[in-house]
Amino acid sequence: MSEPISKRRRLAPEAAAGGDIKIPDEVLLFGILVRLPVKSLVRFKSVCKAWCATIATSHFARLHLELARASSSTVAHLLVPRKEQRAVPVFVNIYSFQPSVESNVAKLIMTNKDRIPKFTIPLHCDGLILIPSITGHTFVCNPTTKEFVELPLDTPNVVSNQRVAFGFDPSSGTYKVARHFLRSRGEGKKVTEFDVGHEVLTFGDGRETLEWKATIDPPYPIKGRTPICLPGFFYWSAVQSVADDAYQAELTTDAILRFSMHDETFTVHPNPPCRSCLGFTDVMCELGGKLCYVHSPSPSQVSIWLAQDDGHNNVITWTPRRRVSLPIPRSVRVFACASADQDTVFLSLDARDLFKCNLNDGSLEKAVDMSHGLWYHHEEGVKFVHGSLPFSHYMVPYVESLLRIGPSC
Repeated sequence: MSEPISKRRRLAPEAAAGGDIKIPDEVLLFGILVRLPVKSLVRFKSVCKAWCATIATSHFARLHLELARASSSTVAHLLVPRKEQRAVPVFVNIYSFQPSVESNVAKLIMTNKDRIPKFTIPLHCDGLILIPSITGHTFVCNPTTKEFVELPLDTPNVVSNQRVAFGFDPSSGTYKVARHFLRSRGEGKKVTEFDVGHEVLTFGDGRETLEWKATIDPPYPIKGRTPICLPGFFYWSAVQSVADDAYQAELTTDAILRFSMHDETFTVHPNPPCRSCLGFTDVMCELGGKLCYVHSPSPSQVSIWLAQDDGHNNVITWTPRRRVSLPIPRSVRVFACASADQDTVFLSLDARDLFKCNLNDGSLEKAVDMSHGLWYHHEEGVKFVHGSLPFSHYMVPYVESLLRIGPSC
């Protein structure tokens, strides 16, 4: 039964007279539009210059990102396949994928028009994807807004096994990319002398230029492995000492270098007790906002360690989280990727077979065979699988955002 007219909420005088009710721009933009999907906001930028200018600001983008995170109960993921071949230029295709849903279809959301050099493991931060190539070229893109930027060339490196770090600096409200490089190295087969450097590129918060800035040199040579970023800090694996004898490889000792984005200093921290050095089969990653170490002592086992680090003291303590038996032996290494549930992690064996791991009991559930069981939904409705083709399928957590890489419009 309908509500009696006398008890209904009365219209404002303007509305009752047929007049328009004007919503203040502040309420419309920061109370309503800021909660809409990125694709809608990209279209709304063409409504007027005022909307375009406001939506393009870093303040609006940060608020939109925070609201999107608060309202989402799931973690989206991106898949970035990479063909394993010689160092020849390749196309980069980025797909969205939700392994927790009963669907093995990855949808294409971005492809770059130009080929780029062969790349290594992509990095994600706040909707931005950094793609580092083995040639030293570095690319940053926003798959939602389709912005794709090549960063300026950096300081030359005498070796080609460099990696880059990428993350958010809460002390300045900016995003930073860091890299290490060797200016020179000793001669001979047993090299123990290095001249190592480190530099940072900053963007965001209205910055108009992209340029590299030298920092203090690292205390030890940094290894060519993908670093991890937590808010305000980068974590690198470094070679702390190398025995200059025939048993050099076995007597190598590593340390973790924590680089502070705020004061640009390094502090030295130990590896977990399970390993004196970051082995070829091991990886560092981020899980639940903590530094994580994935150690694979054998092709059929993985042990997961979590670090306790408040970022203010010089002590990192390690705690074993779970030891897992793998149903399929890995060939090289096991990658870990976060999920919406902090007690669950996705384990990717050799960047091909994806498993969902329960960290409470160590049980594994097969999510998808990314080579043969995952369908890629390409343009014009075309679907295909990579099959036996030599592809690595890198998966990273992802959240849509309006953040810009270059200057605001």
